[in-house]
Amino acid sequence: MKTLKYYISTLMICIALCAGTRAFCESAMPDIKLPEPNISGGTPIMDAFKNRKTSDKFSKTPLDLQLLSDLLWAADGQNRPDGKRTAPSALNAQVITIYVAFPDGVYKYDPSSHTLVSFSKEDVRPIVGKYSMLLLYVADLSKQSKYLASVDCGFIGQNVYLFSAANNLNTAFLYGVNSIALDAKLGFKLGQEVIFAQVVGYPPSVK
Repeated sequence: MKTLKYYISTLMICIALCAGTRAFCESAMPDIKLPEPNISGGTPIMDAFKNRKTSDKFSKTPLDLQLLSDLLWAADGQNRPDGKRTAPSALNAQVITIYVAFPDGVYKYDPSSHTLVSFSKEDVRPIVGKYSMLLLYVADLSKQSKYLASVDCGFIGQNVYLFSAANNLNTAFLYGVNSIALDAKLGFKLGQEVIFAQVVGYPPSVK
C-alpha cells in the first residue's frame, strides 16, 4: 500500500519537474541559422596584413547578420568536406568553441551547420567590459592541454584580426578575462574554460 509519504514525494518531484521545464522554456532562445558566408573575393591578403591593428574603440551599432556570418566562418569555420577548419588546430583536436555574447544572451557557434546555437539567456558581457558583442573562446581541456589550446586560440584570434582589417572593423584580443566568473555564469562542466575573449565591432564613426 502506498503511504502518504509516497504521494507527497511524488507530488514534490512533479512540481520540481514542472518548474524545471518552465525555466527551460523561459530560457530557450531560437537558434540562428547564419546566411552562407561570402568566401570569394575581398581585400588582398597583403593589404589585410598592412591594415591589421588592435583598437578598443567601438560603435554601439551591432554587426549585420551577413557580416557576422562571414566573420565566424573566417574565424574558425568549416572550409573542407572533411570537417577541418579555417584555423589550424594541434593534432586536429579542435578543442576551441566560439561562443558569441550578445545583450540578450549567449550562442554557441557550430561550424558544421554554420549556425549560432542557443545556449544561455545570461548577459555575461559586463563580466568582461562594456562591449556590444564578445567572442568567447572556450577550451575543452579534457582533450588537450591549456598550452596547446591557447596556441589554437591564437590562430583563431589572428583570423579575426585579418578579417577585421579587411572589412574596416575594429577588434581587440583580450587576455586576463575572469574565467571563473564566466564559467560559473554559463554553467560549464569541469574541463571547459573560457581562456580568452575578443571584441569585434564597427569603428565609432559608424552610427
